[in-house]
Amino acid sequence: MGTLKNNFQLLWLILLIIVLVNGITIKNLKNNEINFINNNIKNNKINVTYDRRSLIVNGERKLLISGSVHYPRTSEEMWPIILKQSKDAGIDIIETYIFWNIHQPNSPSEYYFEGNTNITKFLDLCQEYGLYVNLRIGPYVCAEWTYGGFPIWLKEIPNIIYRDYNQQWMNEMSIWMEFVVKYLSNYFAPNGGPIILAQVENEYGWLEQEYGLNGTEYAKWSIDFANNLNIGIPWIMCQQNDIDSAINTCNGYYCHDWITSHREQFPNQPSFWTENWIGWFENWGQAKPKRPVQDMLFSNARFIAYGGSLINYYMWFGGTNFGRTSGGPWIITSYDYDAPLDEFGQPNEPKFSLSSKFHQVLHMIEFDLLNNQPPTSPTFLSQSIEVHQYGTNLSFITNFGTSTSPNQILWMNQTYTIQPWSVLIIYNNEILFDTSYIPPNTLFNNNTINNLKPVNNIIQSIVEISDFDLNNNNNGGNIIKSISPIEQLLITKDTSDYCWYSTNVTTTSSSYNDKGNLFLTISEFYDYVHVFIDNEYQGSAFSPSLCQLQLLPKDNSTTFQLQILSMTIGLENYAEHMENYTRGILGSVLIGTQNLTNNQWLMKSGLIGENIKIFNINDNTINWIKTTQNLGPSSTTLIQKPLTWYKLNISLIGLPNDISSTVYALNMSSMNKGMIWVNGYSIGRYWLIEATQSICSQSSIENYSYIGEYDPSNYRVDCNQPSQSIYSVPLDWLFNNNYNNQYATIIIIEELDGNPNEIQLLSNKIIN
Repeated sequence: MGTLKNNFQLLWLILLIIVLVNGITIKNLKNNEINFINNNIKNNKINVTYDRRSLIVNGERKLLISGSVHYPRTSEEMWPIILKQSKDAGIDIIETYIFWNIHQPNSPSEYYFEGNTNITKFLDLCQEYGLYVNLRIGPYVCAEWTYGGFPIWLKEIPNIIYRDYNQQWMNEMSIWMEFVVKYLSNYFAPNGGPIILAQVENEYGWLEQEYGLNGTEYAKWSIDFANNLNIGIPWIMCQQNDIDSAINTCNGYYCHDWITSHREQFPNQPSFWTENWIGWFENWGQAKPKRPVQDMLFSNARFIAYGGSLINYYMWFGGTNFGRTSGGPWIITSYDYDAPLDEFGQPNEPKFSLSSKFHQVLHMIEFDLLNNQPPTSPTFLSQSIEVHQYGTNLSFITNFGTSTSPNQILWMNQTYTIQPWSVLIIYNNEILFDTSYIPPNTLFNNNTINNLKPVNNIIQSIVEISDFDLNNNNNGGNIIKSISPIEQLLITKDTSDYCWYSTNVTTTSSSYNDKGNLFLTISEFYDYVHVFIDNEYQGSAFSPSLCQLQLLPKDNSTTFQLQILSMTIGLENYAEHMENYTRGILGSVLIGTQNLTNNQWLMKSGLIGENIKIFNINDNTINWIKTTQNLGPSSTTLIQKPLTWYKLNISLIGLPNDISSTVYALNMSSMNKGMIWVNGYSIGRYWLIEATQSICSQSSIENYSYIGEYDPSNYRVDCNQPSQSIYSVPLDWLFNNNYNNQYATIIIIEELDGNPNEIQLLSNKIIN
């Protein structure tokens, strides 16, 4: 028995060692159940240092072309497609934030790393495709991501002040960053992983003065804390020019003019550009911003000419704000960003091909660039034409003039024609690259969304049910009672966009105007409200406008229940003191001059359908109502009332499912506002609000002048159309319903009215 017992203990010891070495993947685990991941032991240790000229990896200088690819902004099956295209296009390093609020959404004691939040799988793929990684830990990320990446439960910590020299905040930040560093320890370069740079905080220098002396102390504490984590690679802090123990980096549309002051202040640091904003995000009610490819390449080449050695495209691939992850508020579901890889992970031409060619040229001249110090000042050939020369062979000739005519110049006994607002890269008197040159017959705006076609006859059935008709028992929404309305996030904990505020009203003479009409006024609310009386829709309003709506009680009743459905449309992602952020009904509520603010209110988080998880495709407990199909806009069998859920079964038989080349999307033009789920996956918010921006180019993209400094208001397209009508559906989500890929289930909550019969599935493939 003793020998058997000893052998048994030895077996368990061996198993324990295996577990400790190999680890397990975290899913939904509580804090005390976590085993830190070491799935793929990295054997090749990487040494990362830097000097004034560049990053140095294993003793070799690196000119790094970086691309922002945020892992949760696509599906995990798309990661290999995007990363391979990135590598093939000359990208060396992938930049990604780690998003705190998707990994700890509800509690500091639980972690979530499944599906497209599985960052270790993403990092493994980066390494598989030969890509380094810049991990921006933050924990503040901005990124047009809801609440800047902060989990909402931080707000409940007494006396916390985010991003401040505040003990409660620093405690939480420490716990999270220590977890991340331990969880990803084998992915850092000294342990053989792909992460060669890490970032603490994010653009704090732009807000630091709002925090006074505490802000300065917090910035110093942040980098001291980060350095004490001993991850063995350089830390960066973007837009942080008062810290010398991290590499300060630049963000913006142009960063060449930042380099001189950076070198003077930090003579031992390289010049890194962590965010070249190669497009811009889009808000609901705005038209689509576009940045000309010539201007993007001009800014890149000029940064390299001045001595930069890392450029990051923000974004290289933008993707989609799935679920409720878009920030803002008011940021649309698409995060396309006019990036070289479009929202669907396909080339956005001509940005993709021209940037790929540019990268090829940079890698050709990398040795000459990095083994020569940048000139202390350029040589001027004219008032607006300058030359940066590296050694005897390599020159960058820049024309930053904004005239419309080209210039003839003489350089090193050669005559060149240079266009305004352009850079020529010349090697041994040969033009390797001209940032203004567009090859003949180039197709502009040649991207997926402009090549999508409807897939015909795929709707098999449509059923519907009003949210008001769903079983209200045990629906997971607790009713809160209060004399006056309570701030929305205290009620919802940001688990839903929706929050009900209701109160019983008995009108008085003060309720009516001189014409005998009732008008509701809400003095302050955010972001959007739908108003009902006894479940009957009255109207809507959105901030920052004052809510003033006429009320029409049934049969002119003087007693009724006033129901206000308040909605968030993404939480603030860039602001100081975000711990003070509030939503919902914040001001007075009046009918006429009758003040209902202290009228005893009931509040409840979420719609009934949300709380019972109606989007669970395997739930057969819902008494859906059948509708007649394909009756068009005049259909009388549809409820077509506010807060109606629709369930569409669509046929997938015969549809291509090659994820490397096939994409799908939903055209929601026949609907109004709401949310979409496909096979249980939350696609995100939809809203058909029209882009009414006053500054909008009506000319074609190829005829738009790229000359002069870019601003998102300079050039936008698709005015007087919905800001977004096409919604990306990842192929692996569409074909993932456990029913032999024969059909997919689409669940929609329509807040106002719409015709689901006319919803279209779109594809880039011609399908009969």
